[in-house]
Amino acid sequence: MKEFRVRESEAGQSVWKYITKLMPGASASLLRKSLRKKNITLNDRKLEGKEKIQAGDSIKIWFSDETIDKFMGKEEKVPERKADGDELSGRIVYEDHDVLLVNKPAGLLTQGDASGEKSLNDEILAYLKDEVTPVFKPSVCNRLDRNTSGLVIAGKNIHALQAMNEIIRKRDVRKIYAALVYGEMKGKGKLEGYLKKDHEDNQVRLVKKSEDAQHIEILYEAEETYRKEGITFTRVEIELLTGRSHQIRVQMAGEGHPLLGDKKYGTKESIEASRELGIKRQMLHAGLLSFPAFEEGFEGVSEKSFRAPLPEDMEKLIQK
Repeated sequence: MKEFRVRESEAGQSVWKYITKLMPGASASLLRKSLRKKNITLNDRKLEGKEKIQAGDSIKIWFSDETIDKFMGKEEKVPERKADGDELSGRIVYEDHDVLLVNKPAGLLTQGDASGEKSLNDEILAYLKDEVTPVFKPSVCNRLDRNTSGLVIAGKNIHALQAMNEIIRKRDVRKIYAALVYGEMKGKGKLEGYLKKDHEDNQVRLVKKSEDAQHIEILYEAEETYRKEGITFTRVEIELLTGRSHQIRVQMAGEGHPLLGDKKYGTKESIEASRELGIKRQMLHAGLLSFPAFEEGFEGVSEKSFRAPLPEDMEKLIQK
């Protein structure tokens, strides 16, 4: 028999979800049978599986240690990514008991992929290593393209992850981006359209309304136009109203003002201008997040806004 004490970061989920995460190698039928026979108990009581667990709860599993280890996958060797929690500390914009806001640099993946390259999520896991358990890992809640810099939200416990993912899903978080676009752009307004993704080349395009196209919209306001090396470009503030892959990049390109540094959606002229200016990535930065009011908890972020300053490469371009 082994006893597991529920940690605060794991609280709030059903006991069924807890044990299936704890022992992913066990079949659902075996676990249900074990519940019925009281081979798995919650605070020494028989359970159904739908009960919500709280910090400090005792979950006892009456299997042999070898069986539990096998079901937990401890016999498998999981490759570790190279990440150091110290790397993250200088980029933390805000942190409390529940939430972590980080300023992601351009060039870093938000989440890991098949390449095995280090990601922001790896850095977060290294920084919050004491919060990692067999049934819970802190995680990012929103994603930015590798070469887009700016604010990323991470949840430090299950309750926070659920709440942050929900406000993002409902589009209750206000997201403001700073972009440097090719040419002189004026005024402000709303851009709407429809987007279709080509999964083979990971590229999207603007299309007419259709069943398999995604509706997209942004608000934009041209702030200031600059001229350097004979090249004209504009700083634009963009509010993301729908969050689709590459949305801002393709919508700006559709208006004739592709992002500087954007080789995928740029024109021949904008790509050449970016080369002459020494730009190595798309000039896009998620600089502001505004949170809605929460009915309960999350006082540290409720109805508050957080900013991440422009990165050095963008700041250098707009200096007089």
